[in-house]
Amino acid sequence: MIGVSSEMSIKDISFEVSVEDSLKNLKPHPKFNTCSFENYYPDQKYKSQAEVKELLFNKINKLNSKKNSLLIKKRSFFDFFSKRSSNNRLQNIKNVYLDGGYGVGKTHLLAACYNIAECKKAFMSFSEMCYYINYLGINESIKIFSKYDLLLIDEFEIDDPATVRMMAKFFEEINKNTLIITTSNTLPSDLGKDRFQADEFKREMGVIANTFKVVKIDGEDYRRKKKEIVKNIENGSFEIAYGEYECTGSRKKCLVNFEELMNQLEQIHPFRFYLIPEHIEALFIRDFKPFPMLNTALRFTYLVDMCYYYNTKLFIKSVYKLDDIFSREMIESCFEKKLKRCLSRLGEISTFYER
Repeated sequence: MIGVSSEMSIKDISFEVSVEDSLKNLKPHPKFNTCSFENYYPDQKYKSQAEVKELLFNKINKLNSKKNSLLIKKRSFFDFFSKRSSNNRLQNIKNVYLDGGYGVGKTHLLAACYNIAECKKAFMSFSEMCYYINYLGINESIKIFSKYDLLLIDEFEIDDPATVRMMAKFFEEINKNTLIITTSNTLPSDLGKDRFQADEFKREMGVIANTFKVVKIDGEDYRRKKKEIVKNIENGSFEIAYGEYECTGSRKKCLVNFEELMNQLEQIHPFRFYLIPEHIEALFIRDFKPFPMLNTALRFTYLVDMCYYYNTKLFIKSVYKLDDIFSREMIESCFEKKLKRCLSRLGEISTFYER
């Protein structure tokens, strides 16, 4: 085995972090922290990609100028855009709802906004935002997030009626000087469709829809331009793989039984889950089993999101197939998109062992 200095137990992690300190973590995680407008390359076959890039860049620069009273005089690579652009009418939009399919660069652009914004800002997934609101309460959350100049919310989705009411109140009462940019692959008019009786919440859905101007970004999934991701199954020994794994940075490797991991997740609030991949480069999970309850499955799904953002590798020993971990009832529930996204990300960041 590699020296014990490269190892840690899940119990070694201190989850005693305050809300104030955890809010400082609302920023692009390692997978996206180098994203910029310069390294976002629009597909010339889809005009909307260049238009959205211009729109967001200009909006953030306008926000910077307003906050800092600074005019950017230096010519940038964006000067090649015509001032008479057909997209010019979008420059007066306040909040932006960026709608587009998978793999067209929505999260990249959102992270780029964060990286050039010179103001009080926060970048988070929609799930992350909901966990904070559930923990703090809606009124305290509105008070806290109203202090931000820029909120960047990735993967906006509505799963259930409670979320509809919560988000409608949030958007109604948030500081009107706070710029909100969100991404989604579902139009506001289709949020909640086939998940619950959305037409019973017309007022609330109207509040959410009216908060934003929808900006469409077209394109092909960039991942499909690369080699298709295939589930990585190893025939070797899980235990030997753990022993031979050598960490590349300051983070460590961790070996944990599935039940021990889930018991730990039950004891801490999800907004603190980021501390696991923050400390762990490679998480080895032994005796992985299907989830008996939806609540437990959703906690694990959020952990997978955090590991994905932090580039934490997962090594899983199980006699079960990946498609077996969520029951049919779970997949057909209102959380279908979350669970399928989890399966997709597991297929990308995990290696599976049968022995």
